[in-house]
Amino acid sequence: MEFDSCGILLTENCNARCKMCCDSREMEKGKTLSLGELDLILRNIKECDNMTLVGVTGGEPMLYPDLIEHILNYDFGRTMKFTLKTNGFWGKDKEKARDFLEKYKGKWKNISLSYDEFHKEYIDVKNIQNIIQIASDLEINTEVVGGFLKTGLSPGDILNELGECAYLTNFAYQPVIKTGRANQFSDSLLVQMVDLTKHEASCIGILETNILINPKLEVYPCCSQVIENTILCMGNLHQSTLKRIVSDIKHNQVLFTIFTQGFTPFLKILNRKKIQYPHRVTSPCEICEFLFQNDWFLKILKDEKYFETLSI
Repeated sequence: MEFDSCGILLTENCNARCKMCCDSREMEKGKTLSLGELDLILRNIKECDNMTLVGVTGGEPMLYPDLIEHILNYDFGRTMKFTLKTNGFWGKDKEKARDFLEKYKGKWKNISLSYDEFHKEYIDVKNIQNIIQIASDLEINTEVVGGFLKTGLSPGDILNELGECAYLTNFAYQPVIKTGRANQFSDSLLVQMVDLTKHEASCIGILETNILINPKLEVYPCCSQVIENTILCMGNLHQSTLKRIVSDIKHNQVLFTIFTQGFTPFLKILNRKKIQYPHRVTSPCEICEFLFQNDWFLKILKDEKYFETLSI
């Protein structure tokens, strides 16, 4: 397993309060990285020679453009590419948006724009269109991402709202995952396409391994929407280095199983012990949250002699 990308959750704050957000804090003010904390993260990424991609996310990271520019201007000692996940509110000022994107034209791998019926309540689609058009002019890749229920706006509706800009961008739509604020939705509203009696419970880490660092400097082994709602925090940069934590992740038997075989071996244990679990889900990530929302399943694995201690 090679971890060549790292996501920085720059802030927990957002100018939107989407009903499907993986964050569960409601209106509570969140934490944002200080410049010193951000430098600590960047130094640690620099020391991981194989990391060549940094993703910036939130919250809404563009509430703090100076911190984003600090990341983009940091000397990593090698060529780096960057992604940005944003709700696109800053596209309202086309001139400022163009200046920002053009200034770092050669560094962007992708700009990911969140827009669906939940973001629509807070973000004007014209802002999204402006960013797509500017990025297209500058030959910067963009994608529109969104979450959907059985009712309400569909991906096709979003395509219609984007108009001709839809031809200039990519799309990464998915059903709403039942985590964070989305726990308020009944199962009848969720598009639960994965039937675990028929489909393999694969982890997204099988396709792409990456690291997430949040504003508390906690390090997680992936960037899934559910990951911060689990106990799978693998370390903290206040106490350890990213290089050491990545090494620990690579040598962790539980995570190695998930990344190479998915959740199927663990579901077999649950079946044998007749422990109930969700059989229809939107994403296998929901199984990860089910298994690791606390240490109950680790205790089962210890009883199974799967590993020697409870330390994840």
